[in-house]
Amino acid sequence: MRQGSHAGRAAWAVVPAAVALAHIGPAATWLPELRRRRFPGLAGRGSAGHVALTFDDGPDPVSTPRFLDVLDGLGVRATFFLLGENVVRHPATARELARRGHELAVHGWAHDGPWLPSPGRDARELARAALVVGEAAGREPFWYRPPYGILSSGRWAA
Repeated sequence: MRQGSHAGRAAWAVVPAAVALAHIGPAATWLPELRRRRFPGLAGRGSAGHVALTFDDGPDPVSTPRFLDVLDGLGVRATFFLLGENVVRHPATARELARRGHELAVHGWAHDGPWLPSPGRDARELARAALVVGEAAGREPFWYRPPYGILSSGRWAA
């Protein structure tokens, strides 16, 4: 390729778009029909006769204890999808979830959008969140629900 050629510059202009598409491509799992048909677990479809009660974004020192009291009164256990940054801010609340018999799962480090390609950052933040949630739960978390239900390449790989 000749340095400075128009064709060379045009080819390099396509690279950022291709990288962005590869990064956000897995987010197509957010599309309702695709999700329902190809990824029923992401669509919330599970075993007949089973109800999954889940809460996102905590733990919160004000609202989480209220949910815990109501769930205890009903004799119901739930899965709490926690943000790593909130577990670090409120570790006692996160530990109380586990102490009362609820499942702790990962919702990410922060509730941010996956729009800017950074697979390495996404993977590091997800691993960091899994570590702090696991420490609060006393066991490694099994479930992950990405913020907004959108998987990026980094989140998918992690």
